[in-house]
Amino acid sequence: MGGKTDFKETKTGKTEVIRAEIKEAEPEKEQTKLRSAIVLAGGRGRRMGTVEKALLEFEGKTIIERLLESLFRVVDEVILSFRDKKQEEKFRPVFEKFPAREIRFCFDTLEDAGPLEGIRAGLLESRGEYSFVCAGDMPFVNSNVVDLLFEKANGHDAALPKREDEKFEPLHAVYSKKMIPEIEKAFENGRCSVLTPVFEMKDVVFVEVSEIREIDPELRTLANINTADEMQRIIELSGKKEKS
Repeated sequence: MGGKTDFKETKTGKTEVIRAEIKEAEPEKEQTKLRSAIVLAGGRGRRMGTVEKALLEFEGKTIIERLLESLFRVVDEVILSFRDKKQEEKFRPVFEKFPAREIRFCFDTLEDAGPLEGIRAGLLESRGEYSFVCAGDMPFVNSNVVDLLFEKANGHDAALPKREDEKFEPLHAVYSKKMIPEIEKAFENGRCSVLTPVFEMKDVVFVEVSEIREIDPELRTLANINTADEMQRIIELSGKKEKS
């Protein structure tokens, strides 16, 4: 099969869809259910001078390229959640490097609602019952950790990491479509925290980071970039990893 790209709108007309044909080959990991991933790329990067953090490059690849390569080891489709069409156009050169993968876009319909709106839009667009959700500024998302979270979430409402200090990682988690009505309720109540709908769901699995450390000892999978200093630290971490 070729790598032709097709453009069309969803039934709601709110989300533009871009599909890349899928190769006849099976995904790298055999799966029994379709898996989706939602990448939240709509942040404005104010702490880094409003740059598109996902397009920052080191060692010859952008962060979003690294992220897509990792995700496609364990998912069948990736939905990129953007603020608007103007932002999406900046990313097109990257997605052209993945012509045989299914990459689709969705856009916020509520302004200034934060990542929770991106999650809602992505879950509405995803074909899978379960979707891994992460931020677009996470260069080292570990496909084996993502696989673990999918396994933990199966048959439940969601699965997300829980740190030793009782804090959670809601932007590195797997959610079912049962989260959609809870998000809408949160918005109705004027709440935009990602954890608000999470705690309203009845069957959430919290995965201790000690279990994640068995796969990723340094928890690099959870690392994200908010400032130029953090970007430099990420580059140094990558260099150390290469030498080890």
